[in-house]
Amino acid sequence: MDYKYNLAKLQNDKEKIEQLIASQSQRIGSIFPKSLEQEFCSKHLERARKHVEKYVWGGVLSYFIFLLIMIPTDYWIADPQYFLHDFILCLLGLLNGAISLVLFYLAASLPKLKRFFSQASMILVFWLLVSISYINMSMQAESLQHQSMAIMTIIYILGYILTGIKPVQMLITGLMAALTTILLLLSMAVVFNPLVFGRILVGSCLLGYVISHMIFARERMIFLYSRRAKISEKIQRIHTTELLHLSQHDELTKISNRRTLDETLDVFFRQAQCNESALAILFIDVDFFKNYNDYYGHQKGDDVISSIALTIKNAIRHMDFVARYGGEEFVVLLPETDAHGAYAVASNILKAIDRLRIPHEKSHISDQITISLGITVYRSEENLDKDSLLQIADQALYRAKQLGRNQIYYQSIRSVNAGMVNS
Repeated sequence: MDYKYNLAKLQNDKEKIEQLIASQSQRIGSIFPKSLEQEFCSKHLERARKHVEKYVWGGVLSYFIFLLIMIPTDYWIADPQYFLHDFILCLLGLLNGAISLVLFYLAASLPKLKRFFSQASMILVFWLLVSISYINMSMQAESLQHQSMAIMTIIYILGYILTGIKPVQMLITGLMAALTTILLLLSMAVVFNPLVFGRILVGSCLLGYVISHMIFARERMIFLYSRRAKISEKIQRIHTTELLHLSQHDELTKISNRRTLDETLDVFFRQAQCNESALAILFIDVDFFKNYNDYYGHQKGDDVISSIALTIKNAIRHMDFVARYGGEEFVVLLPETDAHGAYAVASNILKAIDRLRIPHEKSHISDQITISLGITVYRSEENLDKDSLLQIADQALYRAKQLGRNQIYYQSIRSVNAGMVNS
């Protein structure tokens, strides 16, 4: 069955995930196989994008508080000799940061830009690092230059954490930004110490890489655990479905068993009462089946039972229900079916079994397998329970066998009730 194939595939997938978990435990942050790696990176990037979109107002509030702290402190830190020049550059740097954050949010939220979120993030981080570095290092006050180095470190780390981009890609972006910044400052004849400044840039870049790598390693484990849990849930669901199927179906014939018959009969019986509609029952028995088993063997007997079950199932309507009652007996429930309709269905079944042409040398009435059928029809005005209804159908089957087998016998409930009254 399909669920068995799915179960084997899921168990194989689970084993692979467990191997990856063991591998991640031994070598933290190791890369997954190609397809799984792509799925992980895609989900990680999408989660980062959604976080930017979701927590935008938290970011706005944080940046507003940052402005409230930076503007007054820059005002007091600025050297009086270069106050206007440095303070304007401070404001320009803060404005640049605000604009970059707005663009970052737009890249995360606008439908047309969402697919370019990773590229936009790297460009914005690159721009922020270069522009903020150039603006701050152009200031005359040494204290403001030192402050800018701390700000660049924060930008590096936030870039690694917030963008969801692979650590290696962000490392390359950061190193390129550091190199570009140093070349720009040298070309513009800005006075600075390349060794100190370069050390700050590269050190911040490496620190951000280490932090990002640790976050990615943790996310990889969470991804694997989550994937294993989902696979385990699917496996459990298949096991539950299989157990339910086995509890409701006959193992040999694959049709419903007696337990399911009792449940379905109860439902159909109540529906017939509520809707004031008819409910027909067919009780079917394979003629001289014991003789067949004794002569041909139980394996052949099982094959016959399976063939008959399938034939009955194919001969009834989609709204009808068939179950193996036990041994060589079957019961068919026909909702919203009167005596004429039930007889027509029974005739179809009888003819379908006849067309099987299964040899039966030990039958006393034919040279092939035959069946006997008993019919009864319940109507809501009749005063009896479902067990009595099934018993009347069984009596009809018994009467068909008494009359010579290989035939259909209809037993009305009224005639049974009348017989009980007369007796």
